[in-house]
Amino acid sequence: MIECERGVFTTDFLISFLSLSFLILYLTSMASYRIDYANEERTLTDLRVLMDELAGKVNLVLAGGPGHEATFTAPTSIQGSRYQLWVNSSGVYGMVNGRYGMSPIYPCMVVDSNGNPRTAILKPGFTYKIKNLKKGHGIIIMITEAR
Repeated sequence: MIECERGVFTTDFLISFLSLSFLILYLTSMASYRIDYANEERTLTDLRVLMDELAGKVNLVLAGGPGHEATFTAPTSIQGSRYQLWVNSSGVYGMVNGRYGMSPIYPCMVVDSNGNPRTAILKPGFTYKIKNLKKGHGIIIMITEAR
């Protein structure tokens, strides 16, 4: 025992105090981890909703036949995080915080503004026109930046 002017500290008290401190620190770190995980899942869910919205517009334009078009505006960020979106002949793909997602579309040829088949990359904060055009005997989907 260590004697002080106002009382006595025992080793039992010190061990109990340290154990309680470690327990509180562990519970705090666990709660912080779970909150971060929930926020990341919310961000991924928002990306998935955005990809599904874009895939739905592509499918709607495709189903409408030649001449149909739709407008899509990409938000500037998702939950404050930077993200990427791109469309190719098999689907809409996205990435946020190093995690990827995909929303399928009906298979079609996606072309750029010059009519070249390639992946269309959509920049955050921009508005795009999705057009259904007839090319020869086939149908193409052209995604261009709206002016």
